[in-house]
Amino acid sequence: MARCRIGYLLALGAAVLFFICFNGYFSLYVLVLALVFPLFALLVSLPGMLGCTVELAVSARAVRRNETAEAQLTVVSRSRLPVGRLTADLVWDNAMNGQSGRIRVRLSGASLGAVRRESLPTGHCGVVRCRVARVRVCDLLGLFALRRPTPPETELAVLPLDLPPEPVPALLGAEKNQVMRPRPGGGPGEDYDLRPYRAGDPLRSVHWKLSTKVDSLVVRETLEPQKAVIVLSFDHFGTPEELDVIQDRLDAVSRALIERERPHAVRWLGDTGRIRERKVSSLTELRACQWEIFSTPAPDSGHAGAGRLSGSGGDALVRSLHITAGDGGGEEGAQ
Repeated sequence: MARCRIGYLLALGAAVLFFICFNGYFSLYVLVLALVFPLFALLVSLPGMLGCTVELAVSARAVRRNETAEAQLTVVSRSRLPVGRLTADLVWDNAMNGQSGRIRVRLSGASLGAVRRESLPTGHCGVVRCRVARVRVCDLLGLFALRRPTPPETELAVLPLDLPPEPVPALLGAEKNQVMRPRPGGGPGEDYDLRPYRAGDPLRSVHWKLSTKVDSLVVRETLEPQKAVIVLSFDHFGTPEELDVIQDRLDAVSRALIERERPHAVRWLGDTGRIRERKVSSLTELRACQWEIFSTPAPDSGHAGAGRLSGSGGDALVRSLHITAGDGGGEEGAQ
């Protein structure tokens, strides 16, 4: 717009010089035209400028790392009139690693349905938040500008690489020596234990033959193997490259457990030092968990020991795996 204004001032100066040097109606006509024409152009451009809005969208809600993703700016005009110039500042930032950037988008002669696509960075895992910081439209001569409302912010999740599911025999090895526990709600089963009748026990669980021998009610309590509670924890700090390595392995291990129909918990330290946890038993829950992880800022440094959040659920058997960027993860013992 500065170049347009400088050009207009030069043209106006030439018209003034022409009026001074040549006395006559034509020089006066040129001077009046130079003074009035910008106002006429603004009057013609104003409906298109006031009716112009910008919409922001991303090509996908989630992509794998290093895949192509784009932000799309669409110019919409309610008046169906063209806009001389449109300038928008597209700003993005990665919520997890803190990287950010700004792209200046310029459109000339924008009209209804004009589209501009800009590539987004997908080199590191995280939630990439995109927003338009400023939208400015100019008249057809480029001398006057108006600010227009900015569209809502949109987000893109950059997921880890699609590595093969990682074998997890160590996590499942604790189930070799299974502990039998009473099944909640009872029900049929091959393994059971005998105990005295308690108020509320269903009559179908009464062992009538044995009850008649001991002259008191005895019930069958169905038993089932107690599976270990699996906990995955990881270091939520480091450089963007280290965070990528950690998230790649976490994704591979979690998908391996999902394929084996083993629910598990994912735990990490949030930006406030509070332990955060998500239960994962399907790919949908894994993606929701990753979205929350990628939305949590990760500092550049931290204490590896603070991330070993194995925890214990009462007297339940717990198997935990802590994932780091250095050694590819270390298994904790059963608890």
